[in-house]
Amino acid sequence: MKIIILFALIIWSINSICQPPLKARSAGVEVVASSEIEIDTTLKIINASKKINLQKQPAYFLNGELVSSTLISNLDPKLIDSINVVNGKIEIDNIEYYGQYRVKTKNNYSPKIISLAEIKKKYTALKNKPAIFMIDGIIINDDYNNYYVDENYLLRIIIDKVENKKERINIGFIKILLRTKKNIEDLKIIRIC
Repeated sequence: MKIIILFALIIWSINSICQPPLKARSAGVEVVASSEIEIDTTLKIINASKKINLQKQPAYFLNGELVSSTLISNLDPKLIDSINVVNGKIEIDNIEYYGQYRVKTKNNYSPKIISLAEIKKKYTALKNKPAIFMIDGIIINDDYNNYYVDENYLLRIIIDKVENKKERINIGFIKILLRTKKNIEDLKIIRIC
């Protein structure tokens, strides 16, 4: 009997170890063993610039002050007391908005709204030099005077230069990390290069 159990155990272990590569399919995802994956090494050119449709955009207000949608999207939800949506067209500074989002924060929180242009003046030596902003890995293609963030949520400001003397390029590069859970966790990671 022991020999039969031992023999069955050996056959079972050989079958489980020597199985063909695992394949699985689920909702448009196919999992295959790495030996079956072909790596596509052909050159692909991807134009990452995207045009934003500025027509029929709503106006965003934070505690009664007109702000950019990005300020609202980066606001900690725990700090929001209420959100009211108002339908209808509104004109502010000769710009038509279609609808309003009115966000009110809790009484114990007071956002410090600051534009990217003000961040440049306050935290960098670039002052009047041209600069490009990147927030959490996304290049900002907006008017820096009208693009707002909450100064309370600035975690890191990294100032770098993009310079090419032959093409006469000398642009400041301002990378901003916001105080998000992911960014705070990433700061704890030790990277060895």
